[in-house]
Amino acid sequence: MANRDLDWYLRQAARTRVNRRSFLAAAGLVGGGAALAACTGGATTAPTSAPGSDAPSVGPTTAPEVESEFFLYNWSDYVNPDNIETFKAEFGVSNYVYDTFANNEELLAKLTGGASGYDVACPTAEFIPGMVEEGFIQKLDKSRIPNYAHIDPNLLSQSWDPNNEYHIPKDFGTTGILYRSKVVTEPLTSWREFYDLATGKYSQRVVMVDSLGDVLVMPLKMLGYSLNETDPAKLDEARALLMDLAPHILALDSDTYQDKLSTEEAVLCLGWTGPLLELRANPETEDTKYVVPSEGTLFWLDTWVMLADAPHPNASYAWLDFIHRPDIQALETEYNGYATPNVEAKPLVSQELLDDPAIFPPDDVMSNLEGADYLVTDDEGRLDLWADFKSALG
Repeated sequence: MANRDLDWYLRQAARTRVNRRSFLAAAGLVGGGAALAACTGGATTAPTSAPGSDAPSVGPTTAPEVESEFFLYNWSDYVNPDNIETFKAEFGVSNYVYDTFANNEELLAKLTGGASGYDVACPTAEFIPGMVEEGFIQKLDKSRIPNYAHIDPNLLSQSWDPNNEYHIPKDFGTTGILYRSKVVTEPLTSWREFYDLATGKYSQRVVMVDSLGDVLVMPLKMLGYSLNETDPAKLDEARALLMDLAPHILALDSDTYQDKLSTEEAVLCLGWTGPLLELRANPETEDTKYVVPSEGTLFWLDTWVMLADAPHPNASYAWLDFIHRPDIQALETEYNGYATPNVEAKPLVSQELLDDPAIFPPDDVMSNLEGADYLVTDDEGRLDLWADFKSALG
């Protein structure tokens, strides 16, 4: 996609202010068990160390002051394990802890509850203003992140962080429909067709990610409304659709929905493209397909942020720079199946992946995406609707 096209989409998305749960939407382009204060109530003491030096933009960096521990709070299966091992070896990080959350609301709830001890987290972009307001994250020293220079400028200076002080784009994608095509042979190009099949022939073989902002996209777009809708009457229409759907849902699952698709326990999924590459690479699940629904959907951007009380700041800066080395970032894209914001990494990504419309949707699909207004994330009507839906799930 040409830069001017990407910029146009982002400007369209940024026309609304952006905060906690439901992001922008607009252009082409997932551990456990840390013994942290967040989980055990114990204290984690941050070592005292000298400021880090700038690292080269490509290749391993030398940072002898980097702490031997690093605690990441992230979506599940959202970093290439080989890159983690490379980072540990290059920087002498012997204790790399990867804890996971299922959705942005869980991340915020944990931090609001007083969780501490994490270094870096990965919220979706519209949550950044709220995290800044609550004092959860700190400003970044860009002089310690030379590879920040590789980020597509069209993704920067947006309303969630207009001065680019608090975040680094991680990757981006869409919310859509995954399905096992050898089982689901009916036409499946829209939210309406997904809904009809979910409440009919494939009842109880449907899984959806456990995320308010993503799930609400379906009924609102089916009804022809914005995914940011807060009008009570329109939300009541969406509520009726979701309440009718609830008995037919196998599970809400943001972490292991690919397993349910793999075993055919589920054959329909409202989710993300992350598991798609692995499923298609397996001969037993190579029939898995992904659809961006014709009514339109959400485009999201996930980000790296440093927690305000990060106990290992030098390891954190080392990670933030390392993960955007073009060679490392290309491996991330190949592993995660999400589009990279790193312009120097794209030439290192396989042409097959760059040409995949599920990962990099064409312009006509992109023009039908919508951004999310951060103000709706705390809307009482939407939160009540979500609570009612979840309570109706068996």
